[in-house]
Amino acid sequence: MYDLCVIGAGLIGSAAARHASLQHNTRVCLIGPEEPQERSLGSSREIFGAHYDEGRITRCSDPDPVWATLAQRSIDRYRELEATSGVTFYTEAGCLMAGTVQGQFMSLTRDTVTSHSIQHVFIDSELLKKRFPYLSMSNTDEAIYETTRAGYISPRALIYAQKFVAMNNQCDVINEVVCKVSRDHVDGKSYMSVLTEEGRTIKAQRVLLATGSYTTFKDLLCTGTEPEVTLCPLTVAKVEVSEEDAKRVKQMPSILYYGHGAPDWPTKYPRNASNLIGVYVLPPIKYPDGKYYIKLGNFADSVSPRLTTPAEVKAWYCGDGISSLVTDSARLITAMTPGIKAKSFHGDQCVILETPTGRPYIDLVHPGLCVAIGGNGYAAKSSDEIGRIAAMLVLRGVWDSDIPAEVFKLRLKPRHKTKSNI
Repeated sequence: MYDLCVIGAGLIGSAAARHASLQHNTRVCLIGPEEPQERSLGSSREIFGAHYDEGRITRCSDPDPVWATLAQRSIDRYRELEATSGVTFYTEAGCLMAGTVQGQFMSLTRDTVTSHSIQHVFIDSELLKKRFPYLSMSNTDEAIYETTRAGYISPRALIYAQKFVAMNNQCDVINEVVCKVSRDHVDGKSYMSVLTEEGRTIKAQRVLLATGSYTTFKDLLCTGTEPEVTLCPLTVAKVEVSEEDAKRVKQMPSILYYGHGAPDWPTKYPRNASNLIGVYVLPPIKYPDGKYYIKLGNFADSVSPRLTTPAEVKAWYCGDGISSLVTDSARLITAMTPGIKAKSFHGDQCVILETPTGRPYIDLVHPGLCVAIGGNGYAAKSSDEIGRIAAMLVLRGVWDSDIPAEVFKLRLKPRHKTKSNI
């Protein structure tokens, strides 16, 4: 019998498994399917992950001080994890938090970098154009520039590093899909039973659910309830650029932008209710196909209806996203980086699990069952600390963080009996 079974082998689950495996005399297993070779509606595959990519922005600065703290703790362990695993996943390219002067996004971010002593440089609109001549920004924009402890990570490589260290510490990795979790009692003692689609039964003293968007589609809590969450589909555009252009802007940082945009940006690009453009941009990254891509994603509050069924989630992952948004995003990339020629572009999709609080759920359902879900689109960079807190909570029953546990409290609602299960 395992001391802990972690279900969900994504960013949070793999981090939790590593931290749990580092505890003395603790038997751990990590269960979850590997990334599929292809995404197809005709395949039997039903489980997909948001980490199937080579680029996620990482930075300490954030309008939300909670996310800033989680990021700081995680980023501080990146280099140690790289050294221990032998896997390189972090590129310290810096991060530019930019937007309209004195807008809410910039004001809150400025407050956080000050309160959290985050090393940064404040850049006004004039200096912004001089410092980053390859970017087209508005005269009404300003920026906070993190030169260190920021840039981007490869989520694929980060998961590989977490798993590598966990397995070196005798964690068993099981590449299967869980279909049921139950709490059993024998001779006055309770334990958890985990059943996989392949028919394997795994017994553990405790279970940690890091099952992301699929948590609501399976009755994994065994309580007749489900987490109060929303599934948000996200479309991104990847614009192929030449190796020459990629080298020319090799100093380009990751960018988060929230503002009115520059005059030469596409006028019909989607805006939120406050008439603001919200996007994130990653610098040119070399992908497994040998090509360089600049990636742009739209913040989730301005586009796309939410998903409610497993069939909708699968169709989204296996589809083409919103083609018009992909085209508009590709045009925006070329407008933001004038002088860089787009060789081609295509879209990609993932699903974000949103919580009402905008923070992750890290909480005990009961002493034998814990959840660590709800990345809200921000968890990749902070996944190591989220996984660590969850692992310590479920193993020891103690809250090992100076962020109050109440911040991450799980909210439940009655489970929809008519919801289609996977």
